[in-house]
Amino acid sequence: MLTTGVKSLDELLGGGIGEGVLTQVYGSFATGKTTLAVQIGLLSGGRVAYIDTEGGFSPERLGQIAEARGLDPEDALSRFILFTPADFKEQRRVIGNLKKVVDRGFSLVVVDSITAHYRVEEHRRNLTAELGKQLQVLLWIARKNDIPVIVINQVHFDSRVERMKPVAEHTLGYRTKDILRLDRLSSPGLRVAILERHRFRPEGGMVYFRITEKGIEEAINGAKKITP
Repeated sequence: MLTTGVKSLDELLGGGIGEGVLTQVYGSFATGKTTLAVQIGLLSGGRVAYIDTEGGFSPERLGQIAEARGLDPEDALSRFILFTPADFKEQRRVIGNLKKVVDRGFSLVVVDSITAHYRVEEHRRNLTAELGKQLQVLLWIARKNDIPVIVINQVHFDSRVERMKPVAEHTLGYRTKDILRLDRLSSPGLRVAILERHRFRPEGGMVYFRITEKGIEEAINGAKKITP
């Protein structure tokens, strides 16, 4: 398993981010999704295939987190292999080509986010089946190389139930075994991670964390894990 760098969050996840499965991390804007994924990749010590569909990956931020944690920023940057598909069609091609690129020398694959281009184009044609195929390829990569794959997802407001829900909830929920939701709280920098589904951990547990120059850290006076 890969550590998140936050002890309480690792405990919530049963030790960290699991190999051979897809982990879905979703939440609204500025909840720490990208920072968490980058931090996991940084601390993995291996190569990371990072698909950035939203332009949210920042080499400067990665370097800042590495330096704040006593790691070599240049070494950290050299381990991240960045892909930036411009649309959903190119995203399909990039994910398909990962089968030829990713091997056991990689420690992590991240798609951030898997639904950004999907949302833009979904009203023009039905892309749900194609999204499912991309997730199946990612699952194949995870299993073949025994590495974690993190798929970051966006949210939308569902007027029928009057709450925020993950985009393409059914499609992603069918193929992602572990699902973590991140939410913002009123205190500046304070966030909460809620375990919505897991292969062997109880659902509904949560931990608090903060976003700092070191990335994701335990929340002061609030790091304790809460279980349902």
